[in-house]
Amino acid sequence: MTVSLAAVRESTLCELDLRDVLAGHLIVVRGGLDQLAPDRPFTRAASECVAAVASSDAAHRIADHGLEQLHTVAGVEEIRSVRDELDRRVRPAAHQLLLSFIEVLSPQRRRLYVSDHLGVRIMPPRSCADGQEGQLRNYTGFLIPTDAHVDSWFNTAVNSVNLWMAVSRVRHDNGLLLWPDAYRSPLRHDGVRLDPHQEIGEPVEVELGRGDVLLFAGDHLHATRPNTGPETRWVITKRICLGPPRYHPRATGWVPYADPRLLGTPLAPLAPLRSTLTAGRARHLLRSTGRYLPLRARR
Repeated sequence: MTVSLAAVRESTLCELDLRDVLAGHLIVVRGGLDQLAPDRPFTRAASECVAAVASSDAAHRIADHGLEQLHTVAGVEEIRSVRDELDRRVRPAAHQLLLSFIEVLSPQRRRLYVSDHLGVRIMPPRSCADGQEGQLRNYTGFLIPTDAHVDSWFNTAVNSVNLWMAVSRVRHDNGLLLWPDAYRSPLRHDGVRLDPHQEIGEPVEVELGRGDVLLFAGDHLHATRPNTGPETRWVITKRICLGPPRYHPRATGWVPYADPRLLGTPLAPLAPLRSTLTAGRARHLLRSTGRYLPLRARR
């Protein structure tokens, strides 16, 4: 497989224009995570989770040799428990980090909305999970690779931006694959997976150092590269929306985005109102009450 790096740009936090991301550009902010959270709360929390789930000796080894060596001190079941515990512990910090990101950005042309989405993604080498994919299928994209997909097929706004934040090194053999040539193309899919035999161009991947942030549009076709390397990869993801959230008419779900200006105020319950007053929300309600399928059948 040929992999290109030509489509990747670099920027600083204060120079970011999210319209460039939604135009299809892949943008890396070197050290962006460390700038937003200089005390490295995610790294510290990761070590604490290893100590709590595995052992203090395992945590000491991780401290000496890096998070990338998790698979050498923990089995798949322990790694799953570390992921779940880390998800629980870092949710408040990750939410605050997204608000800090908004504060650091230069003024954007459209209002920003934030998602409660949190993706704690720990990908051990593929050999560690061989034969256990079935019992880990609920962790697809979080512990085992996910196939090529577009986020708005599921529940994400079509104008969302992913912040893919490297807590550990991201190498050429354990990262993310994106297909910029397929951006917002009318791709055929079954609601979960891309149908085969379509022209999508060559994939792009990005190597990241600890603390780097990759920004890409949620409407980019992307997939997890199976981890064929010697290191466990740790990434945390959050999502932000440029302009009022808009949802694909064939999306299989719906998630709200909140107006950050209202969070922490007495009007906080109204923060997701723009998401709630959308056709995407109405379609989701129809599906959840069992009325959507008959409506589709009559078309």
